[in-house]
Amino acid sequence: MTGFLASVASSAEARQVCALGVDVLDLKDPARGALGALHQDRVRAIASLPDKNTLLSATIGDLPVYARELETRVISMHACGVDIVKVGVFDRTISPFMLSVLDRLAGRGISLVLVFFAELYPSAIDFQRLRRGGITGVMLDTCEKANGNLRNKLDDGALAEFVNQAGHSGLLTGLAGSLTRADIAPLLAINPDYLGFRGALCKQHRRTAQLDTAKVKEIRQLIPKNSNLLQYQSECVL
Repeated sequence: MTGFLASVASSAEARQVCALGVDVLDLKDPARGALGALHQDRVRAIASLPDKNTLLSATIGDLPVYARELETRVISMHACGVDIVKVGVFDRTISPFMLSVLDRLAGRGISLVLVFFAELYPSAIDFQRLRRGGITGVMLDTCEKANGNLRNKLDDGALAEFVNQAGHSGLLTGLAGSLTRADIAPLLAINPDYLGFRGALCKQHRRTAQLDTAKVKEIRQLIPKNSNLLQYQSECVL
């Protein structure tokens, strides 16, 4: 079963999409890059909203895989009250340094989702190693939002292989990257745990514009609600 992840940049947007029943509320600043980090004051404000009834994730910014501030960024974002911290893999491989940092963070009980990118898609990912190290999940996304979406950059066969191999290793799986309503049916057939959206939910389909309630409703209606995702929150798996 596949859920609906919506990316938001403010408490007002969070209230807007929660009222429409999204499965994962993802916090990011779309004006600051593919995984632009939202200011932590905003993250804390959203995390403290009553009756969210949704899984909460947040990004830490577009950091290179050898960034020394990676560990502190993850720890401080987790301390804001989110269920999941998303970390981008901005390379074709995960550096030994990054793996060691991720192992330490997972050892502290921080739920991590690694985001891989279609433009940097690696020839092989050791999903079992990631799961053994405590990683909760993996996503495929796009770095460049203006020159084609995920399905323009990777065919459905490659996406299905990613989802199947990661899922069989026990990892949560997500697909995102300028997805539109036309992408939903083919991607539901692949059966990731969730599909992620930002631009398709906004006015003029611009990811930095305001959310459009009608567009959020439309996407919600096309994706069956995945109540299973909330078990990760209650069991602290994510």
